Amino acid sequence: MGISRSMTESRPIAERSSVPSRAAFALGAFGLTAILLAIGAFSGEDDDVGYYLVALAIAAVATAVVFWFIVPRIGNLSLGALILAIVAAVALVVFWLGIPIPLAAGAALLAIEARARQPGSDTRASVALVLAVLVVAAAIVFAFIG
Repeated sequence: MGISRSMTESRPIAERSSVPSRAAFALGAFGLTAILLAIGAFSGEDDDVGYYLVALAIAAVATAVVFWFIVPRIGNLSLGALILAIVAAVALVVFWLGIPIPLAAGAALLAIEARARQPGSDTRASVALVLAVLVVAAAIVFAFIG
């Protein structure tokens, strides 16, 4: 086990498989979405279990689509990250469906991968990463006030 671990650690980050980080980003995005949807559904006087379950199902489908159908098929990582971040920002209009965070997390993953492969060469990845963080922050605020 020590040999394979050291071989993996010595490879550049661009050559490593992004599947574990993709799964971690997907689980993190879905977990945060589930928490924020619960805050929205169960804060106040009415406990809206039906809304929570439907929105959670939509968020699960959105997370699966983003991380297992869209992200792996993007060739230009920085441009793909920027487009996903913009779509995530637009999706804040329907934040109660739980879609913005999986989109922002997909954008952040692509931006991080792009920056790791070519450090400092493309500002689109940096802009996408900042926008993705702002979308997540906005979704958190909306969950409490919205």
